[in-house]
Amino acid sequence: MAVISSHHEFVASEKELLELIDKELKDSGFNELVVMAGHFMLFYDEQTQKLVSGIFQEHNDNVLKERIKQRVGIFPKYTWDLSLDIAKKYRESVGDVKFLMLINDWQYVPETGSASEHRTKFYDGLRRLPNTYRESLEIQGVFTEQDILPSRKHSLAFPETWLKYRFQKSAAKLVKQGKLEKRVLEDRPNQSEISFLDETGHYRTLISCGITGCAGEVTEMISEVYKAGKRLMLIFAPGECHAPVKSGIEIALSLYNLDGMKIIVADPGGSGELTPEEIYNKMVSFSVFRS
Repeated sequence: MAVISSHHEFVASEKELLELIDKELKDSGFNELVVMAGHFMLFYDEQTQKLVSGIFQEHNDNVLKERIKQRVGIFPKYTWDLSLDIAKKYRESVGDVKFLMLINDWQYVPETGSASEHRTKFYDGLRRLPNTYRESLEIQGVFTEQDILPSRKHSLAFPETWLKYRFQKSAAKLVKQGKLEKRVLEDRPNQSEISFLDETGHYRTLISCGITGCAGEVTEMISEVYKAGKRLMLIFAPGECHAPVKSGIEIALSLYNLDGMKIIVADPGGSGELTPEEIYNKMVSFSVFRS
């Protein structure tokens, strides 16, 4: 099992966050970087009856735009632009960069109709990055869509439902190998949960009643990045996802024995904040994990 070290702190300004990230990247000893940035949810557009990206700058409909603003704020576009500046500096001084676009394609998918059909139509139509992301690429002039890290499911995206499904398949094997534990729920004898027993003796639930939690999908995402030969990651995650992202990283490094990785995580906003000042007034978590 990989030995993991980590440290965590809070930052109160964008300048402070960028300085910490810059230091960790320079001291990493790697010459390749994967940046998970621009993460967004899918929302259902009542007018077109389709799933659309949860990036409010992409939409003209005021109702839809306000709904996205109130839910996620500037997080998707803000972290995308932030990552481009960081990646430019890294490429000029250290090495190659790939961007990973994780899409939450389950939380706001409507119950009416077939959720899988809605998702399929969205991904079939996702042949280019969102317009605002492409505009940022063009303005900077350093990176292109060729610098997006493809998943085994899609050329531009890592769909969360795909990661959840992959982890469920992996978990069944890991239970048989004794690396995960499965127990029947006392109050629901027909249901079970699958958990990871960490070094401190605490159980971390990954699958409950057949549903993979966010920690499980993060575990699978980290594994996929490792399989792609990448060892250094920078992750911009929503603040509300801090705990499951932390668990997912620690579990991935331990469970899959992913030696030699360094993962940097920051969570600037994602809960409706509309300015950087609003984000940093709430404080931003910054963490580094090594294996």
